[in-house]
Amino acid sequence: MLQKREKVLLLRTFRGRTLRIVREHYLRPCVPCHSPLCPQPAACSHDGKLLSSDVTHYVIPDWKVVQDYLEILEFPELKGIIFMQTACQAVQHQRGRRQYNKLRNLLKDARHDCILFANEFQQCCYLPRERGESMEKWQTRSIYNAAVWYYHHCQDRMPIVMVTEDEEAIQQYGSETEGVFVISFKNYLDNFWPDLKAARELCDSILQSRRERENESQESHGKEYPEHLPLEVLEAGIKSGRYIQVRVLI
Repeated sequence: MLQKREKVLLLRTFRGRTLRIVREHYLRPCVPCHSPLCPQPAACSHDGKLLSSDVTHYVIPDWKVVQDYLEILEFPELKGIIFMQTACQAVQHQRGRRQYNKLRNLLKDARHDCILFANEFQQCCYLPRERGESMEKWQTRSIYNAAVWYYHHCQDRMPIVMVTEDEEAIQQYGSETEGVFVISFKNYLDNFWPDLKAARELCDSILQSRRERENESQESHGKEYPEHLPLEVLEAGIKSGRYIQVRVLI
């Protein structure tokens, strides 16, 4: 049986006016989980891809991990990836159409062992945003809640690793639910994929580029012109795709 909820959106117009928009939001008891361990395959109505049955765990990336490390999640060696609807919508709204389409193509590609789970339409997974709660905290809380539900839905037969860049979430959720682990993405690569050197090197490059970008923003605050970047920062940026190297022939 469907449950009806209302989502209130506050949008600001170009003239500075605030518009209050109310949208109907319907929740279902069953949405496709795309897992071979599903105890109710008929009710879940699986269509399309199923997760591989020969994995040791499922991995669920937080919204920030999907945004910053999507090119690593595209490595075919990484299997059993569950992209939550909440994370996908964060990419769509915050990173634009180009990266969102990249994510959609990854989900459609049969060569990659990953699926989309519509957590915001599942009755037990949907969490309304609390008063005063930031969008980022709500997104992480929603993804973790869906990870716990997914683990129990599969009858606790498959461990789940949620990877996040939120240190507070790691401290809060890390040991809250047996069978659901919450760790950083770098920690995940170092411990679960120690032989996947290319992914770990790319992760280090992205981390370094992000740190330098944050430092650059702090140091250039109040300056009229940004300073030149150090060579190691440029090299890391080229590896991560943030910068493009152009050769000029004279």
